[in-house]
Amino acid sequence: MDSTSNEHPAAVPSAAGEEDERIIEATKSLRRHIGLAEDPTDPSSVASPNPEEPMFWIEVAPPSTRGAKCRLDSCTENIMPDDYRIAVNPGSNSFRGHQNSDYYHVACFERIADFSQAAFLDRVQPLTRRMWPFRNLKSSSMLDGNYLLDAGAERLTLEWKRSVGKLIDERDGVKAKDDSKDGLKDDSTDDSKDDLNPVFRNLLYNAGSSKYVPQEIPNMDTFERHLLTTTLAPNESDGPDDDDEWNLFDEYLVAREDDPTSLDSRHTLSATLFLWGQHVVLATSSNLTEKGKEQKEAELTPKAIRAIKRLAVTPMPDIQSAFRGGRF
Repeated sequence: MDSTSNEHPAAVPSAAGEEDERIIEATKSLRRHIGLAEDPTDPSSVASPNPEEPMFWIEVAPPSTRGAKCRLDSCTENIMPDDYRIAVNPGSNSFRGHQNSDYYHVACFERIADFSQAAFLDRVQPLTRRMWPFRNLKSSSMLDGNYLLDAGAERLTLEWKRSVGKLIDERDGVKAKDDSKDGLKDDSTDDSKDDLNPVFRNLLYNAGSSKYVPQEIPNMDTFERHLLTTTLAPNESDGPDDDDEWNLFDEYLVAREDDPTSLDSRHTLSATLFLWGQHVVLATSSNLTEKGKEQKEAELTPKAIRAIKRLAVTPMPDIQSAFRGGRF
C-alpha cells in the first residue's frame, strides 16, 4: 500500500446541527495532527507535516473505575475496561511537556478518520506482543496483561488493514509490491495475497486446517511460528473429514478484498471487532442471561466455541528473548 497515492476527498460530514459541526472540527483537527490539509477539496488549505508521526493503536482499554473519556466531543459514553479502543499516540495535547495519547471508541474514531485513504490506514497498528515497545507503555503494565489485543482481534485487525489496503491500491492504480523472500515465487491461483512469500502465506491462512501442511520457513522466529500455528491459527477443524471448517475471517471480517464497496462504509473495523467481541462473551462467559444462552445456542456451534476460546487468549511476549534483547 502506498500512502503517497492520490488522496480521495475525505468524507467530511455536512454541516447540519451542532453535532455535525463538532464532527467537522474534529475531522479537521485530526487531519492537522497527522500533517494533512484540513480540507482536501480546498486548494488554499495548507498541510503542515507533523514530525511526531502519530500512530493509531488498536488496543484493549485497561482496568479503571470509570473508564476513559472518549476524545470525540459529541460522544457521551466512556471507554470502559476491556473495550477495544483507538489510542492516537502521540495525541494532540501535551501536559507538563508529556505528550499524552488521545483515546476513542473505534466507531467514534471512524467518524473522523477516513480509512479509505492510505494516509489514515497506514497509521493503524494493532498493539501486540511485538509492537508494545513502540507504544511508550511501561513494561509492567503490559506484563499484567493490559492493553494487548487478544489473538482473534489481532488477526482480524491485521487482515482488515491488509484487505482495505488492497482495495485502496486497486482503486488508485497502485501496483502490488513483490515482497516474496528467498526467491520464492507465488504460483497460487489466489492472487489476493500475492505480495507474501507463499510458504509464509500458507502458515498465515491455512494453519489450524486439517489440510495444512507445515513447511520450513528459513530464519523465522520459533516462538512466533509456534503462536501462528496454534493460538493465532485462523482455522478450526474437526479432522480430515471436516468439509465445513471454521474460519475466523469468513465469520467476522466485514471488509472484503473482493468487494470494492467495502470502502464506502466508514465502520468496517468497529463492526468487525464488535461482532468478534460479542461472540467472545457468548463463548467464554459462565454467567450468561437466558437470552444470552439462547443466542449462544443459535449462533455458535461447538467447533466455533472451541475456536473462539482459543483465539480469545492474549498472546504475550517471549519474555526470555525480550530480556536477552534488553527490552526489560
